[in-house]
Amino acid sequence: MDTDTDTRIKNRASFYFKEKLKCHLKFKPTGFVNGLFTSDLIDESYYWFADVRFPDRPLRIFLAEIFDIKDYEEPVE
Repeated sequence: MDTDTDTRIKNRASFYFKEKLKCHLKFKPTGFVNGLFTSDLIDESYYWFADVRFPDRPLRIFLAEIFDIKDYEEPVE
């Protein structure tokens, strides 16, 4: 991952963590998860994350796995 991409992801993750906002994470090469960051960046390598589907089972998500972070949108019924 290049430095500009690292910086962009770190800034977005830090924002969502500090503001306690739900977000939508896209992974490389495919996949996604919705939820909340429960930690800021640890050891410059990973975050703890609470998936909205399984909030009691924290996920460790590595910075290198994240492709993009966007606002979470509630499903329309």
